[in-house]
Amino acid sequence: MKKKQNAEKNTNGEKKVRLSTIIYSVLILVVVYIIVIGVLIYGFGADNEIVRGTARVIPYPAAIVDYTHVITYDEMENDLDAVKQFYTNQNFSSLGMKVNFTSSNGQKRLEVKKREVLDKLIENKIIEILAKQRGINITSAMVAAQVNNKIAQYGNSDADVLNNLEHLYGWNLSDFENHIVKPDLYQDDLNQKFRDSDPTSLAAKKKIDAAQAALKSGQDFATVAEKYSEGASAKNGGELGWFDADQMLPEVAAAAFIMNKGDTSDVIESSIGYHIINIEDKRTENGVNQVKIRQIFVRTESFSDWLLAQEKNAKIFIPLKEFYWDSGTAQVEFRDPQMKNFEDNLSKNSPDDPSMIF
Repeated sequence: MKKKQNAEKNTNGEKKVRLSTIIYSVLILVVVYIIVIGVLIYGFGADNEIVRGTARVIPYPAAIVDYTHVITYDEMENDLDAVKQFYTNQNFSSLGMKVNFTSSNGQKRLEVKKREVLDKLIENKIIEILAKQRGINITSAMVAAQVNNKIAQYGNSDADVLNNLEHLYGWNLSDFENHIVKPDLYQDDLNQKFRDSDPTSLAAKKKIDAAQAALKSGQDFATVAEKYSEGASAKNGGELGWFDADQMLPEVAAAAFIMNKGDTSDVIESSIGYHIINIEDKRTENGVNQVKIRQIFVRTESFSDWLLAQEKNAKIFIPLKEFYWDSGTAQVEFRDPQMKNFEDNLSKNSPDDPSMIF
């Protein structure tokens, strides 16, 4: 009886050993496979179906921001696929242009797009980090509300939006929300938080409010401009001359062309500062509407300048062999001097390729 029990124990023990050996062997093979794919990505810059399929499951980093925030290889490649689909599905023949990413130069142009995609992903991640540090959090409900507002604004149906997303980018609505809407909301809210708390912006707002109060008290526009306005026009009582909409900041143009001759605006906030404008005259030249304006302008540090400074201070590591992070310019750069030279001369290398223009 004891011999039988011992035999059973030995058999069970052998089975456990064999099972554990199999499990360990499988784990070792999986680890080796993951390492091999990593070597192909980082060592050889490989991009094929096996690599892409594995990267959908294993989050190989394309970039690491501030040590703990990862932008995955799969994210970068998916965004690049969307960019490629957008250009190849458009009909540019009527403009005398074409997109061809299969030629030798076309593959280089696609590499330029890849660099731009990674650069944008890193910027979006930095913005999200900065926003969350300042208590900003974009919820799924906020994203959905923004999408619904845009759909209502342009009068499109949900089906039209979904069809366009699928056709142009290969995206569903969730992709659009995560790739476009959510990053834009983070940037908008961070911009506003910057304006509300930046010392130079607060001082500029105080100065423009004082100018507005002086105007409301009855002081002459030219006198107030000479006292409060910044820039060369201050010496001329704020005189700027004639402009059409394309020659003005969008925020200023939006106000100027709905105002009447003689009107003075409230404070207008733009990307470069605060404005109060006075419409001296209006006319139409060669079918183009124009306004003659005077301005009181107070400059602020722009959000883009502030963001650039934050990006220069960020700790960015890019393990991909093609690229590196240049902290001096705060952007992704090519390691290969020939690719950098190709990008620097895109207008000459690809004069008829719209993907290099917009």
